[in-house]
Amino acid sequence: MKESFTLSETVIPILQQLIRIRTSQPSGDERDAAIYISSLFPEDRVEKRIISHGNNRASLIVTIPGMDRSRGVAILGHLDTIPVGDAKEWTHSPFGAEIVDGLIYGRGSADMKGGLASIIFAALSLLQEESKPAVDILFCFTADEEDGGTGALSLVGGGFLDKVEEIIIVKPTNGKIGLAERGAIWLRVKTEGKSAHAAMADAQINALFAFNKIAETIKALFSNEKKHDLLGYTTCLVTSLHAISDQCNVVPHYVEGTLDIRTLPSVDHDWLCREMNECASCVESECRDVRVFLEVIQNRQPVGMDEGAPLVQSLKNIYRDLNIPWKTTGLNYFTDASILIPSLGVPFVMFGPGDELFFHQPDEYVRIDSVIRMGEVLALYAKTRQ
Repeated sequence: MKESFTLSETVIPILQQLIRIRTSQPSGDERDAAIYISSLFPEDRVEKRIISHGNNRASLIVTIPGMDRSRGVAILGHLDTIPVGDAKEWTHSPFGAEIVDGLIYGRGSADMKGGLASIIFAALSLLQEESKPAVDILFCFTADEEDGGTGALSLVGGGFLDKVEEIIIVKPTNGKIGLAERGAIWLRVKTEGKSAHAAMADAQINALFAFNKIAETIKALFSNEKKHDLLGYTTCLVTSLHAISDQCNVVPHYVEGTLDIRTLPSVDHDWLCREMNECASCVESECRDVRVFLEVIQNRQPVGMDEGAPLVQSLKNIYRDLNIPWKTTGLNYFTDASILIPSLGVPFVMFGPGDELFFHQPDEYVRIDSVIRMGEVLALYAKTRQ
């Protein structure tokens, strides 16, 4: 198809430039990428809004007006990347955007600069159409997805997505359709007891015993959980532990650590937080001279979709028309979906170019043909959405 060939040639240097624009956490500097993406679209054909978050951080919405301006759908990806890490572990420059055998290398090439290029491909393709889309198509580029979700929170809080009926969240799934995403609760646990000789330790004063009891009790909340077809089971892992004790034979009087809890869509986080507080109270009752303090430091909701939903079936038809194999998947990590979907309550899916096995790694890369292919899917969705 001549149009796709022309766009394919156009989108490759765009992707290279996106990789060269450094948007690594923690500083982000997403405004630079937002301004560049905005410059790709003609002023007289689209509506552009840059949402400033301060400190050179920003999100961007590019809207292609539809016939019905009261309704819309959103196609969304994030601008920020994780840090480079140890540059010595890279054999390709993290910001060089080198092309080797059909692969583009660089930090964020898979997560999420390749996906951004697919979104841009779809938007430019839509602008080549003679007629307007049926509804507004909002192409959204968010800041801070890799950390606090500032961009997604701003889109929701500012009412920018109020007329949106569906959301496609672009993430590196190697083209598989993501129908579910684990939630996450990061929990800081502090226990204070009394020091004692290890040979005469009493559980009632043992801060380490109390910490372990908290972790075990929270894990037990999910002992009868039904396995999710795409995500498996809820997990609860101790990810850090610090005990104040200078000697091997002394029981520490203070323990602090963190738990990483990854939940299924069936888990209500309000319920879970109440149960965790109840666990703390029970441990304090069992260990009468120990005090337990809990602090939720991250709370991202799980989300899920039914494969029979109209949005999913529409994409299944598009995949069939483009001769792309249809596979579904679940995402074990949280994305902007954990903020957007609980707030908006609209149908969603997650998919895009890039393989989750290779993003966040040295020599991160994305396949050029995958970027183009996913761009074609997004374009056909935008053109045919009624």
